Amino acid sequence: MEPKRVIVDTDPAIGVRFRDLDDGLAILMLLSSPETTLEGITINFGNVGAPRGFQVAHEVLQLVGSDVPIYQGAASRHDCGNINPAVDYLIETVRANPGKITLLAIAPLTNVATAMMLDPSFAGNLKELVIMGGTFNFPFFSFFGEFNLHSDGKAANHVISSPVPKTLITMDVCSQAVFQHRHLEVIQESSTPVARYLAEQIPMWLNLNRKVFFRKKGFFPWDPIAVSYLTDPSLFDSNPYTLSVSESGMRRGRLINARLQENFDPLGDQHPINIPQSLEGERFMDLLLDRLLAI
Repeated sequence: MEPKRVIVDTDPAIGVRFRDLDDGLAILMLLSSPETTLEGITINFGNVGAPRGFQVAHEVLQLVGSDVPIYQGAASRHDCGNINPAVDYLIETVRANPGKITLLAIAPLTNVATAMMLDPSFAGNLKELVIMGGTFNFPFFSFFGEFNLHSDGKAANHVISSPVPKTLITMDVCSQAVFQHRHLEVIQESSTPVARYLAEQIPMWLNLNRKVFFRKKGFFPWDPIAVSYLTDPSLFDSNPYTLSVSESGMRRGRLINARLQENFDPLGDQHPINIPQSLEGERFMDLLLDRLLAI
């Protein structure tokens, strides 16, 4: 089977103090997975501003000697609907390769929504769309909305309602895998350049989550879990939902009007979104470590 051709829309912040490092892990996992070919990286605001995210992406690629192109995109949710280099790349690449590009969206959805707004054929020309975002029951965020969707509720609702095969990797399913100190020790035992780099970057984020957020003695590797859906979907179950996203207010980004479509007709007019509810957490962690140490 040929590798999936993937573009990742991301807001990487690995190496930035007190910022989540999961986007960087996701990029490295994509680069080291034989099931995927990373064709391009588009940068959105989020964990850091878009210019800093652009720099971080370059640093990650330089670490492994990759020449994957990077394009800077939206600076805020107010850029939704406005062209930028990232959106231009998304539109042109998907238009030139109908039905062949998988889009992995692990940042606020401003770039993705803008591409859909400016090119009505964009969604239909995608092979599939995998999004990390949203929650049904994760504490605190289930009230205010998960970060990626909350950052641009209008864009999130536009994307969620688009006519393209979609999977939403929520905080709920991501919380079923925890990166703990024992996983860091495996990385510390390796001498590859990537392992040495990660051995420097991970301890701060791991300790912050253990001491401040009390997250089961570790952190949740949100975005690499979304990558693993592309590399090994058997890690997850499958559940077709129809839903919408709250677009405005303090609680924007919440998943609302959610209905499980148990008798869904794939030939009908509905455009459901697959929302896995379970993840084989330990098997995922084995996969993540294997891929991070293979590059």
